[in-house]
Amino acid sequence: MSEKIFVNKKGSCICGAINFTVKLDEIPRVFNCHCQDCRKKIGGMISIIELRENAIQIDMERLSIYEHSGGSDKKIKKHFCKKCAAPVLTYVERWNKYYLYAGLLDDISILKKAINIFYESSHFPFMNIEDKKIKV
Repeated sequence: MSEKIFVNKKGSCICGAINFTVKLDEIPRVFNCHCQDCRKKIGGMISIIELRENAIQIDMERLSIYEHSGGSDKKIKKHFCKKCAAPVLTYVERWNKYYLYAGLLDDISILKKAINIFYESSHFPFMNIEDKKIKV
């Protein structure tokens, strides 16, 4: 069996107060989330990267947290920059996973594909989503 390949990437928030290094799979698990929660948070779908345990090196003290119950009644914790309020991480208790907002990476060239999730009942009517691909 071949050994897993990882890639180290850097990123930051809008104002630069948050800087991080993240260890991603060579082909990261990227999702375009269309759920009502993400839509209300940023005004549209959001692209997130599923992180492995201990994959991100970040100063959590520089982040504020907003916590609420998700659709499963499990907790969702949204971590954002205390200075510019840019969303950085989301922790989803239901899956015990952290997700990084993909747009924060300095170099997004590693993001080759994404899976659309929670679009069946919550995507914008002007989006045509077929076979998990988006057409506008």
